[in-house]
Amino acid sequence: MKIKSYAGMCLAFTLFAACSFVNAPDPVKGAGEGGEGGEGGTGAGGGVPSPCGNGVYQTGEECDDGNDVETDGCLSTCKKAKCGDGFVWEGVEGCDDGNMVNDDGCTNTCKLSTCGDNTIQEGEDCDDGNQDDTDVCTSACKTATCGDGFVHAGIEACDDGNTDDTDGCLQGCNVATCGDGFVQVGVEECDDMNLSNTDACVACKNAVCGDGHVRAGVEECDDGNLLGGDGCGPGCTLDNLLPQCMSYGVLDEADRNVNYSGSVVCDSNLIGEGWYRFMGAAGTQMPTFPPPHYACGTDAPGWVQDPYPAAQGQVVNATVCFNWINGTCEWSSAIQIAHCGSYYVFYLPLTPVCSLRYCGTN
Repeated sequence: MKIKSYAGMCLAFTLFAACSFVNAPDPVKGAGEGGEGGEGGTGAGGGVPSPCGNGVYQTGEECDDGNDVETDGCLSTCKKAKCGDGFVWEGVEGCDDGNMVNDDGCTNTCKLSTCGDNTIQEGEDCDDGNQDDTDVCTSACKTATCGDGFVHAGIEACDDGNTDDTDGCLQGCNVATCGDGFVQVGVEECDDMNLSNTDACVACKNAVCGDGHVRAGVEECDDGNLLGGDGCGPGCTLDNLLPQCMSYGVLDEADRNVNYSGSVVCDSNLIGEGWYRFMGAAGTQMPTFPPPHYACGTDAPGWVQDPYPAAQGQVVNATVCFNWINGTCEWSSAIQIAHCGSYYVFYLPLTPVCSLRYCGTN
């Protein structure tokens, strides 16, 4: 009985060994019939693990997208794309030069350098990160200078982008003005770099007789017109005038005009007896009619009752009457009137009483 049992065990062992030999793993194919992984390395009990680029995330890899494209989010080294890796990540980066130098055309954030990015690049003088053309750095990333065509606020008065000194803006970026020594075309006739009114250039106009300014060494006089008989002739030479036409006091108060009434003034307070000329708001001469009471700022206004001299150089005696309650000539003063061409002068004494006044009219 024991011998039979032993023989059966031997037969069973022999059959198992034979079956095991038939299904033993092939050293080339891998694990048996199911060892297709010997070619792909994925079958159970397969060969060496697959390399980067097979699309399967492996230990030690940051990513694996199964391709060799260097412009997407995963490099051929199975590293995640990032700024500074030397590869331009399409749609994300504008550039990638593989360094952290910020002023070489590609910034440290992998953006292409441009004027206005607040980083000074090659070819730029400055970069203040704005497009303001009135500060120290223009929108072209050039340092503001006179002549660049932009007005530097607080520094330049103008900037027309040229070096022409005959237009409205000079080379120093100053606005052209009379007296700067440059003739502004279409505006000035001359510019002698001074404000003298006695030389050949007056207010940046060529000096001429009749401009109202006496040109030294050339004109004897200049009264602003070309008329004769007013002391200065049309050639800017002195007319032959009476002495009193050359030296006189001036009466030009607005309240001396016959159209004024209000205050009460008396010409017994004149500076003194002498030759006077009516000018300005007072008028140009004395009236030849009786003004109403209280006119020209007094009680009894004065007027001339005799004719004026008819010709230049003529002097006549006349009477000034003062109009008051008892008549248009209640008081009077003996005066003289001299014809000076375009104006008259009057020899006036102090009034006999107060309040009397010599009136003016236009």
